[in-house]
Amino acid sequence: MELVQKHIRCRDIQEWLLQLVELLNAGYNTTEQRNVVLRYILLNGHTPDLSQFVHQLIEQSPEHETMLMTIAEQLEQKGLERGIELGREEGIELGREEGIELGQEKGIELGREEGKVETARALLRHGVSLDIIVTSTGLSLDKIEALKH
Repeated sequence: MELVQKHIRCRDIQEWLLQLVELLNAGYNTTEQRNVVLRYILLNGHTPDLSQFVHQLIEQSPEHETMLMTIAEQLEQKGLERGIELGREEGIELGREEGIELGQEKGIELGREEGKVETARALLRHGVSLDIIVTSTGLSLDKIEALKH
C-alpha cells in the first residue's frame, strides 16, 4: 500500500507496474486488500491508456484477472452512467436555453402585435380611414373592424 500511496500521483502508473505485480504476487495482503488497492489505482492513477495498463497487469499477474476485469467493468459502467447523466444535463440545459429563446421571440412577437392593435385603436379614435389603418399597421380589415366595437 505504501508503494501505491507514494506513486499514485506520478505521471504514468505504468512506470511502477513491475513493482506492483511483485507485491500483488507476494501474497502479503488479503484478497479484499488487493481489491481495494487495485480499485484505488484504477480510479486515481494516471496513465495514457488505462486499458493497456489493465491488460499488462493481467498478463503479468493472471491470478488477478477476474478481480481486475470485475473492477474494470464496474468502472466502465460508472463511466457510462456518468456520461449518460452529463448528456442528460447538457440536453436539459440546451432545452432550457432554446425554451428561453423561443419564449423571448414569442414575447417580442406578441409585443409587436399588441403595439399594432394599440396604434390601430388610436387611429380609429382620430377618425383615420380603415384603408390607411390597414396599410399603416399591417392588421387585417376584419381585425380592425373588430376593434371598432
